[in-house]
Amino acid sequence: MRLIERAPNLDHLQSLLREAADGSGRVVLLEGEAGAGKSSLAAAFAGAVPEDTRVLSGACENFGTAEPLGPWRDIARQARWSLTRVTGGNWIALFSEVLDLLTDGGRPTLLVIEDIHWADDATLNLIRYIGRRIRHTCLLLVATARNDDTPGQTRLRRLLADIPPAHWLRITVPPLSKAAVLELADSKGLDGEAIFSATGGNAYFVSELVDCAGSDSLPPFNRDQLPATIRDAVLARADILDETDREALWAASTSPDAFAPELIEAICGSTARASLEACTACGLLVPAGGKGGNLFMFRHEIARQAIEQSLPPLRRRALHEKALAYFRDRPEASVARMVHHANEAQDMSAISELAPKAAADAGRLGAHRQAMRHYELALAHAGDLSDATRACLYEGYAFECHLTGQMERAIAAQTSALALYRALGDIRHVGDNLRWLSRLSYLAGDRKGADAFGREAVDVLEQAASPAELAMGYSNLSQLGMLAGDAETATLYGERAIALVTSDDIARPEVLCHALNNVGTAICWREPDRARQTLDQALAIALDHGFQEHAARAFTNRAWVEIRLHAFDAAEDVLTRGIAYCIEHDLDTWRDYMRGELAELLTVLGRWDEATAAAQAVVDNQNAPALCRYPSLVALATLKTRRGEPSDELLQEMAKFLENTFEFQRLSAHAALVAERAWLGLCDREEALAGLRQAASLCSDDAAGSMIGFWAHILEETGLAPDGDDGDAAVIATLRGRWQEAADIWTDRRAPYLTALALLDGDNDALYRALATLEALGATAVVTNAKELIRKRGGRLATRGPRASTQANAAGLTTREMDVLRLIDEGRSNAEIGARLFVSAKTVDHHISSILAKLNAKSRGQAAAEGRRLRLLQ
Repeated sequence: MRLIERAPNLDHLQSLLREAADGSGRVVLLEGEAGAGKSSLAAAFAGAVPEDTRVLSGACENFGTAEPLGPWRDIARQARWSLTRVTGGNWIALFSEVLDLLTDGGRPTLLVIEDIHWADDATLNLIRYIGRRIRHTCLLLVATARNDDTPGQTRLRRLLADIPPAHWLRITVPPLSKAAVLELADSKGLDGEAIFSATGGNAYFVSELVDCAGSDSLPPFNRDQLPATIRDAVLARADILDETDREALWAASTSPDAFAPELIEAICGSTARASLEACTACGLLVPAGGKGGNLFMFRHEIARQAIEQSLPPLRRRALHEKALAYFRDRPEASVARMVHHANEAQDMSAISELAPKAAADAGRLGAHRQAMRHYELALAHAGDLSDATRACLYEGYAFECHLTGQMERAIAAQTSALALYRALGDIRHVGDNLRWLSRLSYLAGDRKGADAFGREAVDVLEQAASPAELAMGYSNLSQLGMLAGDAETATLYGERAIALVTSDDIARPEVLCHALNNVGTAICWREPDRARQTLDQALAIALDHGFQEHAARAFTNRAWVEIRLHAFDAAEDVLTRGIAYCIEHDLDTWRDYMRGELAELLTVLGRWDEATAAAQAVVDNQNAPALCRYPSLVALATLKTRRGEPSDELLQEMAKFLENTFEFQRLSAHAALVAERAWLGLCDREEALAGLRQAASLCSDDAAGSMIGFWAHILEETGLAPDGDDGDAAVIATLRGRWQEAADIWTDRRAPYLTALALLDGDNDALYRALATLEALGATAVVTNAKELIRKRGGRLATRGPRASTQANAAGLTTREMDVLRLIDEGRSNAEIGARLFVSAKTVDHHISSILAKLNAKSRGQAAAEGRRLRLLQ
């Protein structure tokens, strides 16, 4: 069927290709329902590009578990690339190499990837990697995807959320209009109204019906036969083939991937190649990789499924057995593909052998969800395996589950592994599994369980003569101490672990990395410079060895240290790098935790809309582990409290989490929020003070506990102030009555809300400066409190109003325009501003135009200068 009603889409794609040729590359998501004609549109576009444009294509396949980097293997074959083999998990180097090859020489390149809703995680990571860097290249990446509501769509939304908005756009391929369907049906003498009514204009169904109607294999179309005709259309085409050709088609239907003729020859004999040509001639198969390609695939996946499902079960199983045998004889064959055929052939021994290998390959490439599915398949057929082998499978499955945030599954699998090792009397593995259960329990929000498992693990390992595992057990206790704010315990066990793994007999860089992480974080308050150096050493080890989880921990802890030391620029830089690392390595657990840290940081910096977006993304993900949700819950509940919005559900979830957690850093955040709510009249003051006292009882460092004293001061309680001058400088100044000094320190730290709170202790002008800042931030509930304070201080203040020189929003800028102005002042580009605020570059342009008009400025620089003059940018 000819391409119809797609001229606007083609024009748009051609204009984007011209922009790419000029050095403005883009990712395009060609989206529509199954059968909408996305592939046909992409093919038509690829066939009409200028002669100097290089065209490459690949496709994702509907395997039960997708092959890692499947479409990129197609592309590498077409381009005749010899890619670097991924070793030691260093597959980022491969991504960089692919991008270099795609952009080498500045030649315009069109890259088409079909059906990314079926993509494996590694493929999505590579698209994400390219998408974040594509804007200044001559590359146009067109990816087709279904837009139905499936888990694949959720993954696509996450992919697009991690690519700067200016780097990508979506083009929707709509169904055919009723007029178009009537036109096509009329050309074959068919009932167009009935076809449109039944298909809704779906291009695939329409084309199948129209192209097959009137042939010897199909009767003329009518409304009553429509569902059966649609279902039988593919089989009808197959019926015109002779028996030999149908044998080849049946063999081909077992492969949801492009396949070589040699596969079909191995199954059907030497005449298979001619049969494939016949299948292509009747429209069921197409050459893969364009005209002249040496591979074949079904024109439509639904056609392949129709053929495969028509086979008798025993025949279908036999074909998969032959396909498996073919791939077993080829060392370069994909293990994931062999697992697919083994599963369909119900070959239990092959599944047991191959699925763990496929899981390991997927995990090494960062495709952790695919690894989970392979482990699940292996475990489902592990009944005849030894207890030791099954225990290893459970351990691998638990590890992959925990990386993707499936903590309940991880704990269940680890518990199963532990039971098997106990039955075997394997003390070394029992101790190591107890240590892992300690970690998993902590991530699930069970601090009591984490402590109990951690102590038991060390007790067992000290009797097992297993120094490497014992070192990791010590490091786990060090981590638990660090998380509880117990620097002495963290340092004691951390140094024990370091001493063991740096001895002559043991070299375990992953344990050393883990222990350095703990010690560096624990000494944050007492030795900040050494803390930074130690965490940098841990991060370097993790990155050098490809220890993905350890690297994520190092990023997380390094950012935490910088936030606590009020080095906010450094903290934001670390979080930006860390979140990007986790996104590229499919480390959802750590990504979500760092997004919560980022939300807390942005809250302090007064970038509340950005903070809300970052926190909401985590809170909306109900699969995120309790621990990873907590920082985002704190940030979001704080923002809603200050804005006068309901936050009861968030507070309830925080309280539930704290039922099993006795850590200063968690309790202090909750206590500070409750104290702020008590100050605003939203809860009982005595309840808030009790929470502050409980948090203070867990803190042994004045600097760490400074904010407890600050919020106690806000509630006019003096008993919780730090002793001496060892606490935070801004808090000490506040407690000593030096409000202007405190405000100046918070201003230097770019913390406008805390600046305003410090000013509330000041003179009349300071009160109005505080009020103006709070109004600019949108802190509605706090503004009400501040106005009441002004009225209590003196009746005349309430009518005087702020002086123009101290009015923080004298220009009448909206909250979002204030956000844009702050980023302009930081020297950010429009694209960077859009990425920060989660809006398009066009929206940023509109905001900047409005800002220039309101500030009577002719340039961005003038706008920033005027903003500073008006004291908008405190």
